[in-house]
Amino acid sequence: MTDPHSAIPEHAQPQSWRRYENWRARRYERLLAKNATRWPRLRNRRWFRRLVVLLAMFLLLLLVAAVIAFFTNEWLFFIPYLVSLSGILATLVLLKTVTGSVADAPVSALDEIQLAQRNSARSIGYLVLFTLSFIPFMMLIVMGSAFTLVSGRNVYGIGVLLITTTLIGTCTPTMLTSWWMTDPDPEDFDELDEFGESSTVEEQPGPADPPGPPTPIATQPHPTAHDDPPTPATW
Repeated sequence: MTDPHSAIPEHAQPQSWRRYENWRARRYERLLAKNATRWPRLRNRRWFRRLVVLLAMFLLLLLVAAVIAFFTNEWLFFIPYLVSLSGILATLVLLKTVTGSVADAPVSALDEIQLAQRNSARSIGYLVLFTLSFIPFMMLIVMGSAFTLVSGRNVYGIGVLLITTTLIGTCTPTMLTSWWMTDPDPEDFDELDEFGESSTVEEQPGPADPPGPPTPIATQPHPTAHDDPPTPATW
């Protein structure tokens, strides 16, 4: 389907852009088919939200490590920052795999509900990114106006903080779409189970039926009045 919120009208989209969208849709469907059987126990709403909470904890740890960079040696904060960054990447890949990566999916591969959720999550993510990005820049303005010389440690910490806020805003759409997802429809699994049981019953041979009564042999019809010999005439 086409995106009703696209900035480019459908009639004004160049052919190269349409080919790119079709290529993205085919690539997305191939990835879905490839990852469809991975981690089946994690494909429910409870685990979706657990992974979102775990990702939020890693992001919080990343933010704490970025703040530590302002007050300690340049390399002392690197260990918690690297640990949290590795956890964010691993959790994000796992979360996108089990949820289908709706936040990054092309328009042609989504239905109306998924498209609405994706657009809402992206709008909120843009707002979060836009708001958090002001913090490092405001810190630079304050430091530049209050001090004649700004230490290299503060500039280094602001750079790390800017990377952190950008990563938080980037992860927000995936976290929101994963939190909003519901459990798969149980009726689909019931239909699959019934289909599997019926096919199993048809394939397995049943017990041998006991022999029935013998088929009666066709007998000659009883003679009727028309079949009797003629009566002799009287003399």
